[in-house]
Amino acid sequence: MTMTDVGPILPYYWDKFMEINFQTGDTLGLTYIICFLSILTLLVLCFLAALILKARSHAPENRFMAILLLAEGYRVMASWYNTYPFSAEMLPAMEYYRVGWYFCSLLCLFMYLSTVSFYPPKRLDFMAKEKIRNNLWWALPVLTGVIIAALIASSGSVVNAFGGNYHIECTSIDEEVILTATPGSPPIEAGCVETEETFPYSWFVPGSSPAAKLLLLAPPLSAILAAFFMHRAWNRFDEEDGMENQANEARSLFIGFTGKATIKGLLVLSIVYMTARFGDFNLADLASIEGDLLPIYLYCLYGFMFSILLTGMFEGFMFSYAILRNDILGIDEQLRRSMSWGVFVFSGAICILVVAELLEGIIPYGGVASALVVGVPLTVMRKPIYNSINHLAIILMPEAFTKAEQSYLEAYSAVMDDGILTENERKLLVLQAKNLDLDEARVEFLEEWYNNQRSDEEE
Repeated sequence: MTMTDVGPILPYYWDKFMEINFQTGDTLGLTYIICFLSILTLLVLCFLAALILKARSHAPENRFMAILLLAEGYRVMASWYNTYPFSAEMLPAMEYYRVGWYFCSLLCLFMYLSTVSFYPPKRLDFMAKEKIRNNLWWALPVLTGVIIAALIASSGSVVNAFGGNYHIECTSIDEEVILTATPGSPPIEAGCVETEETFPYSWFVPGSSPAAKLLLLAPPLSAILAAFFMHRAWNRFDEEDGMENQANEARSLFIGFTGKATIKGLLVLSIVYMTARFGDFNLADLASIEGDLLPIYLYCLYGFMFSILLTGMFEGFMFSYAILRNDILGIDEQLRRSMSWGVFVFSGAICILVVAELLEGIIPYGGVASALVVGVPLTVMRKPIYNSINHLAIILMPEAFTKAEQSYLEAYSAVMDDGILTENERKLLVLQAKNLDLDEARVEFLEEWYNNQRSDEEE
């Protein structure tokens, strides 16, 4: 199942990580990094989907959102087949996986637009009917499956519907590239990076039919429309009495869709440029791209791949916050902390890659030097940097309390009205926390939060 002569896999990965060079096109190590991050993103989104189902498994909005996050999780695994130097025997598995990927892309498009059933603007109230909203979580996947099956049937094969599948193997600098394709795949030219220390290596290349390109580029457009709907719904609920929770949920979905539309949309423009300039967007033949254009090509391609992971993770956090903020104790704090550390680590990794690229060819071991140049300041300044990121996360996901937590805050506010907490009042609060099933750590957080809020008001 694996390519021959690679040797021990961990040293192989390490060598590829250290050989990343946009100038020569040797970016297989970056492909591996993205693949591993995609697995991590998938696990996070699956965990969030499980939390949403566990909170209220019978609620249609929870089922809907869990299905959406699972579909997003599948989509971020866009290039799982490049996590390991597999041989061409993996081509059939890659082909079937791509069917699922395009299924999830189309499903996400439908689900983005269907969020109006749970948070309808005034002119779309008909979408909030129980017969519609209660069945979307299963009806949309069925509809998507029918459309994908019809597309494949009308095209005659998976290859005709979504494009060819290719495996490229480069064994040595003295031998020609070995190209293996799924039967029916259109012919392509393939080349190897002519740097001796990079051999041997291999990777898979997916082709793209017109329908596949449309399904690849359409989700950001649907996210823009969904963000518009959620903004209208947010304004509507904000003006109505007793709809604060719905307004906050619509706000969170609006932020999630806006982030996806903005980040992914900008990178989609780069894909449009690549298609116009190079005719396609894949790594089939790096050798055919002329010198100064190669780094631009790779920046656009890998930027788009990173945007899939980044927007998927951001969307997952914001949607989970919207659904769970009133159901799970302290979930808002946990999501903020996870998002803050994720942004910190992701930003640090990007800085290291950028500095490594700048130092490449200037000093020996540019990758190691970049880790020192960026890593040491990040380590020393991690607390203020993290706190700054966390402040932004608080703006995106404000403090949210469950009904039990709100009840405790009301009781604590009553006894602290005079600014003094007596022993008897503490006993009553302990009993209240026990009745509300709040643990000691959460009680301390709630009291600290209340005290800080009160101090800010007095100042």
